[in-house]
Amino acid sequence: MTYKAWTEGGNLQSVRHDYIDGPNGAVSMPAKVHGATWSTQEDGGHTPRLKVVPTGKGVAHCLLMEGNDRVLDQKKGAAGQPVTCSAQR
Repeated sequence: MTYKAWTEGGNLQSVRHDYIDGPNGAVSMPAKVHGATWSTQEDGGHTPRLKVVPTGKGVAHCLLMEGNDRVLDQKKGAAGQPVTCSAQR
């Protein structure tokens, strides 16, 4: 599972991603972000989720992709607003 976050017209303020369903549910981790792009590959578990917050009036984007080509969710937020991608597998 590939998690991707990026912004237009600003940088990433924060990124939080949920992965691997353990005995207590999904693990939600804040990511270390710097600049306008971020991505990672993790076992997404049953309910992968990605929340992206831009700086200022930036426009945040999120993408959850399985393998090299199967997009599970992709969203574009409004200027200055967070955006969340999620999927059920």
